[in-house]
Amino acid sequence: MNDLQSKLDQIRSNESWLEKIKRYIPGYDGYVNRDNSRELDTLLRSGLAERLEENKTKLKNTVSLLSDNGDLFSVSGIDKIDKKNETVIAKLRSASRGYSGAFDVIKIKEDKLNQLYQFDGNLLENADALCSKFDELEKKAAAKEDLKNYITGISDSLDEFLKKFTEREELLKQ
Repeated sequence: MNDLQSKLDQIRSNESWLEKIKRYIPGYDGYVNRDNSRELDTLLRSGLAERLEENKTKLKNTVSLLSDNGDLFSVSGIDKIDKKNETVIAKLRSASRGYSGAFDVIKIKEDKLNQLYQFDGNLLENADALCSKFDELEKKAAAKEDLKNYITGISDSLDEFLKKFTEREELLKQ
C-alpha cells in the first residue's frame, strides 16, 4: 500500500506550478487527487498486463524446447494456457478505470479506491506467482520433465487470476 501511495505522490510531484496553485481552490484538490488516482489505476493494470506479456516468450521457448526434444505432440494444454494468458492480458487492458469522472453516472469514492489499490496490490503478487510458474515450465521443458500436471496447474492458476479480477470488477459495480 505504501508503494501505491508513493506512486501517487510521484504523479503529484510532476504537476506544473499552475496545477499546484489550483490546489488552493476549494474542491479542486479532491478532484485532482481522484484524477491522479485514476491514472495510477490505469498504470498499475498496464504494468500487470506487461508483466504477463512476458509469459508469451516463455511459452514460445517451451514449445521450441519440446519440439527440439521430439515431445511437442505428447504435451497437450500449452495452447490452452496461451489463450488463457491472452484473455487475462486483454481483461487487464480493457478493465474499467478506478475512478469515475465528474459527470459519470457511477461514482467511486476514495475509500473504494483504497480497496481497489489493495486488491490490485494482491493481483500484482498473483501475477508474479504466475510468471514464476511460466519460468518453471520453461525449466522443466529444458530438463525434459513431464509437463502435463504442471500445465494443468498453470491453467488453474490463470482461472483463479481471472476469478479474482472479476471480483475487482464487481467491487467497482457495488
